[in-house]
Amino acid sequence: MIHIHDSLYLQVSSPLHLLRWEWHDLLSYDRFRAAFKELLVLSNNYHITNWLADLSTMPLVGTDEQAWLSDEWLPEFARLSIQHLAIIQPPTMHNQLVIESVLSDGRRCNNADVQFFSDIPSALDWLTSSSSVATQLEQEWLANTRMIRSPSLLSRMWI
Repeated sequence: MIHIHDSLYLQVSSPLHLLRWEWHDLLSYDRFRAAFKELLVLSNNYHITNWLADLSTMPLVGTDEQAWLSDEWLPEFARLSIQHLAIIQPPTMHNQLVIESVLSDGRRCNNADVQFFSDIPSALDWLTSSSSVATQLEQEWLANTRMIRSPSLLSRMWI
């Protein structure tokens, strides 16, 4: 199941207790907080235990966002039962350092198995332990986000 929530593309697989997300917009403090709160709500509602956080498109995270994640969001995240966290590495060293800092802060709250990946198929394979299931999830993602990502396809929708 694919959702679009303001600044996030989201994929939920209830049978796998999996939540995949990717940022797709400009970054503002309010949108950042709203998006990360929505991740908590979805994770709780769907009993998510596996996260795939694609940070490859995330704009630079500011110090206010980083502080909010560590101080306010992480304690809420720790109340979830996340067991596996796959992170697609951000392309910027700045965001990589932010993520490492937040994860370091989070180690006090959460014992999830965290792995970094350079590509989605490897991350999905790790989370699902099945290349066929990983392929199905990726095909669903691509089929549902292709129109959103393609301005030419999107413009045809309005004609």
